[in-house]
Amino acid sequence: MPLPELDTVYFDSCFPLRFHPAPDAATRHAAQLETGLALAVLAAPLDQDSDGSPLLQRLEAKLDFVLELGLLARYPQLPPPRPCRIGLEAVVWQDELAASVGDSGLLQLHPHAPSGCPLYLCVTIESSLAGPDGHQHLARLQPLRHDNDTRRWERWVFQQHRQHIGKGKA
Repeated sequence: MPLPELDTVYFDSCFPLRFHPAPDAATRHAAQLETGLALAVLAAPLDQDSDGSPLLQRLEAKLDFVLELGLLARYPQLPPPRPCRIGLEAVVWQDELAASVGDSGLLQLHPHAPSGCPLYLCVTIESSLAGPDGHQHLARLQPLRHDNDTRRWERWVFQQHRQHIGKGKA
C-alpha cells in the first residue's frame, strides 16, 4: 500500500520504529529530554568539508565511538525497520499492529540505526488503514517540548528532504 502524501515537506525512509500507546507522565518527560539531545545531534550542520586538525578529528572519532558503545548497550534490540514518510507535522508508517483513531502515544524512531540514538515523538493517530501488509498509520505530531527542539526538528526534516530530492527520491 503506497504511503499517502503529506501536506508539508517530507521524506521517505525505512527506520526502526515502534508506537508506544498511552505512556505515563514520567516516561513522556524522559522521552522528551532524550529527544532534545538526539535532535541536537541530528540537526547539527553537516561539516563534510571540515578543516579541523587531525588531533581534533581523532578525538571526535573516539567520542563518537564511546557514545555508540553506550547507546548500543542501552538499546541492544532495535525495533524492526518500517517504511515511513516523515513530515514536519505528521508521520506515516507501516505496522503489523493496529491502532485506533485518537490514540496518543510515543513514536520511538531510530534515524541512525544501528545507533541507539532514538527520537520519541508525541503523536496522535489520525487514521489507521488495514491492508495486505498490515496497517498504515497516519499520526499528527504534538508540539515538541522546547522551541529549540521544534527548530531542530524542522532543520532535520528539511535536510533529509533536500538530500532525498538531490538523490531523486522525493
